[in-house]
Amino acid sequence: MIAPWFVGPSLRARRTLLATLLVALAASACGGDNVSTPSPGASVSAPAGPTASSSPSGVATPAGPTPDLPCDARALVARVIRWEGAAGSRIASVDMANAGSAPCLVFSLARPQLLDGTATILIDGGQPSTSAPLLVQPGAVLTTEVRTSNYCGPNPAAPVTVAFVIQDGLGRVLAAPTTATDTSGVPPCNGAAGSPGSIDMQPWVP
Repeated sequence: MIAPWFVGPSLRARRTLLATLLVALAASACGGDNVSTPSPGASVSAPAGPTASSSPSGVATPAGPTPDLPCDARALVARVIRWEGAAGSRIASVDMANAGSAPCLVFSLARPQLLDGTATILIDGGQPSTSAPLLVQPGAVLTTEVRTSNYCGPNPAAPVTVAFVIQDGLGRVLAAPTTATDTSGVPPCNGAAGSPGSIDMQPWVP
């Protein structure tokens, strides 16, 4: 039996090494939950967030102002202000307003028509080949003159007025007559019975 106080140098070294290993293992086991704290004065970076210029995913941002659309014929209100005679023709002064709530585009020329009180077309004009658009604000008024010539058909029913067929199938604007009995817009017949009449308009102007 070896006395407890007598331990050889090799045995002591092994015990010392074993104790050192046990201490190291214990320190390693505790190190997994160690959270380092910043030293005083150290700055902590905040997590990156969306910048002011970024937009939420799935939300569309407008590319620019909405283009102006052609005027709906139902939003345009026209009226014949007066008729005047000139060398076998009749000339109507007409105004037309944008009665809608938004700006819209009107072609400066349309196909003019002369109509009687039963909506019969007395004289039908030609479709303009080119026509520049005009931007019309809500409540704004445009004016034009319409000339009619050589009506050789049957007597028309009162009242006589004019209409404007808008290009691209956008409808027709019927102007209100000067009175409910007015037929002064019917031009005299300058040719043979049944010969075609003519009608044309000046461009719309503000």
